[in-house]
Amino acid sequence: MMMKFLFMIVFMFMMILKNMKVMFYYNICFILSFFFLFNFMYKDMIWISVGMMFGHDFFSFYMLILSLWILGLMFMVIQLDNNKMFKDNYMKKMMMFMFMLMILLMFFSSMNLIMFYLMFELSLIPTFMMIIYWGMNFERLKASYYLLMYTMFISLPLLIYIMKLLKFNGSLDLNLLVMLMNYEISLWDYMILFMAFFIKLPIYLFHIWLPKAHVEAPVYGSMILASVLLKLGSYGILRFLEMFFIQSVKFNYLIISVGIMGSLLVSLICLIQIDMKSLVAYSSVVHMNILMCSMLTLVKMGFVSSYILMVSHGLCSSGLFFMVNLYYERSYSRLMFFNKGMLNIMPSLSIWWFFLCSANFSFPFSLNFISEIYMISVLIGWDLCMMIYLMIICFFSSAYSLYLYSYIQHGSIYFEEMYMNIYLKDYMILLIHIKPLVLLILNLCLLY
Repeated sequence: MMMKFLFMIVFMFMMILKNMKVMFYYNICFILSFFFLFNFMYKDMIWISVGMMFGHDFFSFYMLILSLWILGLMFMVIQLDNNKMFKDNYMKKMMMFMFMLMILLMFFSSMNLIMFYLMFELSLIPTFMMIIYWGMNFERLKASYYLLMYTMFISLPLLIYIMKLLKFNGSLDLNLLVMLMNYEISLWDYMILFMAFFIKLPIYLFHIWLPKAHVEAPVYGSMILASVLLKLGSYGILRFLEMFFIQSVKFNYLIISVGIMGSLLVSLICLIQIDMKSLVAYSSVVHMNILMCSMLTLVKMGFVSSYILMVSHGLCSSGLFFMVNLYYERSYSRLMFFNKGMLNIMPSLSIWWFFLCSANFSFPFSLNFISEIYMISVLIGWDLCMMIYLMIICFFSSAYSLYLYSYIQHGSIYFEEMYMNIYLKDYMILLIHIKPLVLLILNLCLLY
């Protein structure tokens, strides 16, 4: 069953050498995601084995669909120019996207710990290349090295620990290790195991690489980084908590305290941002820290709510980065001051901004709303004192989202004469971002 999807991806990879029509690639990505959804959606148990090292279950199901969906949107963003030099550049971008898609599908399907780690590290290469080669600002070299050093340097101890697990357990199979892990681990073991995923999220105190990488990356780099690459960390925590469930009870409260205070402080940082892209990047840090806290409570609803947020945040933040880029391409600035009064110039984009900013602070009837309600109930159930922190975080979360929306839509226009044309393709990309945020909630309602 799974082999046909893999062969389709390989076929797409080979077709790039001959076929330069971008419509072919994003249509196949969307068709594959629908095939995947309809094949396994109504089965009680999803456990498909592809081979010794690959397979997928409920944890990886929606992550695989999200990867295909976002890669399809990334193909829609790039455009082909008739110039020979631009054609070569365009082909390199498409090769890089396909390489990224292969890595993501292999990561979310890997059932062997060493393959899991290898794909986790390999995902850095396309991201690094996107920021360095196609980034838009002068600090892109610094940002890409931040990304590389923060995420790779802390992952090397994890590789050594994986070798230790192989020595003591005789296997690196994820499902087998769930049954074998019954011995005590120290705080250092816990930090080595989980810190690589915490930094990928990113956890507060180690989060500075994310806003830098987002601000310097091109629009498709920001889209894939926010929507899928951050989810590699949360997916890794899900898998590792499954294995080290009993042992992590002792140490999780330390990380939860950092995550809650981090969310509070970063939401305050969001309120003083003047760069639209930077504000959206910092809001991702807030969401990811809350997601991490919910997951580390080790409550079943915590796992479910964080998984729903992984999908909804992927769609919402990707859409916001695309919207910021729409304004950036027309006003040549991401500063809010230069993008004031856009309601007068581009009124048709205002409703899309409203939908995405509302979803960003978990307005009802968005998928984020369901996940955040669950997460708040889980964290308050874990400790009643969390209620105060969560109230403040929710308030500031809505404050900076409304601040972003109202500041750029209203006020006096900075550029008096600006011809703003929006293409039909831009509306299609926004629709494809927002439709699942509403449709998935309708699907949940139908289930109940």
